[in-house]
Amino acid sequence: MPTFASEPWLLYGATGRTGTLIAEEAAARGHRPVLAGRDRDRLRDLAERLELPWVVGETVDIRRMVDDVQLVLLTASPFETTAPPVLRACLDAGVHYLDIANDIAVATATLAARDEARERGITALPAVGFGTVASDGLACYVTEQLPDAIDLELAILAGTDGSSPGARASNMSALARGGRIRRGGRLVRTRLGAQARRQQTPMGARTFVPVPTADLVVSAHTTGIQNITASRAVPLPSPVAKLVMPALPVVARAAGKLARRDRQPQPTAGANTPDGYVWAKATTADGRNAQCWLRTGEGYAYTARAAVLAVEATLRAEPLGATTVARAFGSDLSFRAGSELVAAT
Repeated sequence: MPTFASEPWLLYGATGRTGTLIAEEAAARGHRPVLAGRDRDRLRDLAERLELPWVVGETVDIRRMVDDVQLVLLTASPFETTAPPVLRACLDAGVHYLDIANDIAVATATLAARDEARERGITALPAVGFGTVASDGLACYVTEQLPDAIDLELAILAGTDGSSPGARASNMSALARGGRIRRGGRLVRTRLGAQARRQQTPMGARTFVPVPTADLVVSAHTTGIQNITASRAVPLPSPVAKLVMPALPVVARAAGKLARRDRQPQPTAGANTPDGYVWAKATTADGRNAQCWLRTGEGYAYTARAAVLAVEATLRAEPLGATTVARAFGSDLSFRAGSELVAAT
């Protein structure tokens, strides 16, 4: 088992569901991250259980926390609020920056810092969790088979036993802005649900709907493809999805604050938790295509593995500026996070 005890890094948001899983995965792999966040009692309990150092503070205070670390991994939502000051602090301090946000604006801002990150001698990686690492790794895999592809379709079938409060808040915030797809290299607003379709998956037929996720930014950076659609499975028949989903932005705006305040017990993965799957299809101008499914296992567990692998790869590599996991390290990292390629369906 490798040891990374001599390479200190900071995990901000360690007491959330995802942050705790990442802390546990990191400790199991020989890391000694500094656990950071806002809840003193929960942070102390977690740090004592894992025998790790810890520090309390708000994201706006993070500059004082990074003097003795080489890297910050941000897992605290809402990322539209937490990411800007953390990224800024990392740039100012010359410290690597990673986050698990699946947010268009956050990914765009991180990648836009490419030149400054390179000048500061750091690596900045957005969206290092599920399903972006899996979907982008698979996008890289299929486009390597078809270098002249002009269209990319992504579909994510999340395998979880429920979302954490932070994830629900982030999803509501994204849906409140309405649908998005990428066409001609530009993000285009769409009517949520209008392009709902039924598709066969390794878990049977599911309804997929294009959604506004960071995949539209991340996979464009990785592959250079100008036309990208990223979809997620919804528990509705296609006709119903087309009918009801256009109202979701209004519902999301109304429910967003409630989602952030949700403090119900967080679900935990069990033996009956379904596997997650990600699908990618690259298509050329003359209709040739390469497509494949990737089995990821449970979504939160995949995020923990992928995020820690991304931390390790970043600490080992020369500074890369602002880029994506697949662009920096290829599709291999997404597969090593516990995935298995599945024949096209």
